[in-house]
Amino acid sequence: MCKLQEGSGKGLAEWRYINVNLDASKIFRIGIDWLTLYNFEISYNSNLYITERVTEEFYQEKFLLDEPSYTLDSTTRLYADGKETNFKNLRLNPNRILNGHNVYNSRVDELKQALLVLIEELKQKGIDLNLSEAKIKDVEINLNINKPFLELKEALELIFVSTPHLKKISRYTGNKSYRSMFQDETLLGNYSSSLVTAYDKTEESKKLDVELDITRLEWRFLNKTFSYFAKSKELNNSLNTILTNFSLIDEIFIHNTRTRLIEKGIHHLERNLKVNLEREFIAFKKANKLGKELGKKEKRGVYRYLEEKCWIFDYSFLIELVDKYDKPHKTRETKTITKSFSNHNNLEKLNYLMEFIFNH
Repeated sequence: MCKLQEGSGKGLAEWRYINVNLDASKIFRIGIDWLTLYNFEISYNSNLYITERVTEEFYQEKFLLDEPSYTLDSTTRLYADGKETNFKNLRLNPNRILNGHNVYNSRVDELKQALLVLIEELKQKGIDLNLSEAKIKDVEINLNINKPFLELKEALELIFVSTPHLKKISRYTGNKSYRSMFQDETLLGNYSSSLVTAYDKTEESKKLDVELDITRLEWRFLNKTFSYFAKSKELNNSLNTILTNFSLIDEIFIHNTRTRLIEKGIHHLERNLKVNLEREFIAFKKANKLGKELGKKEKRGVYRYLEEKCWIFDYSFLIELVDKYDKPHKTRETKTITKSFSNHNNLEKLNYLMEFIFNH
């Protein structure tokens, strides 16, 4: 079953076909989404994509070809003092080039194929592109996870909670209930030279008439970070590096996910969440004991109190507290906790997340 998508009319064909019988092996894997290159050679014999600009300081010739699957920009400035600057930038999405969508993540074979398709398409437009010396300006590396974002939301929030400049983005649902009016669907952390995002990709698969639950974990590594990591492996930041050593893509994704997300998230869980939960549990029990001594009515609902006051990441933490501080009533309290608070089962989801990521 195929679905037509209208193209720009400037490519090899005016229509691109999107195969909606998606291959799960190409979805749920680590791979490249967007890639930006510089330091390449370009020549063209058409003025169709050229604009000129003249100021008192410089003359500028700008070549720009902006397509849904790639953007090619080559700008030359000649200054009044004779100085000349050149800027070249090629940003491409191999998945869009080959498939018309970016639900897939590209491995080395797809990247090579997409580059060949792109070079041929440009040649048809009278543009010659030589990428033999091209270098990587930035690269987006993704892993799609086969679970809805909302199901993994708290596990993702835990591993994102220590990221710098953390932001959460929600979408309007149209629900009449105020509490349900907005639904979280994106988490963003910014390390300056690298950015990490987790977001709901399910809606995009629905546009292809495919019902798939997809949560995407995405790293965007800028030149500084990628070059540093490549150098640590005695490699450089050239396009040829990832074409011949594609394992570098997996390694930088896994390394940053482990050290910057998972390890820091678990540290926060142990040193903050559980500690705070225990502190509030003890405080509630002490307040009740003191109130009883003063003849006041005992307050009920310690677990509801903790649910309001703290982050109960997992209901097993409540059972641990009962075992530590209320052992005589452990059987009764465990039944209460399991019945009413087992929806806080995020250790299971965190373990799923880690197994999914680190088994690639």
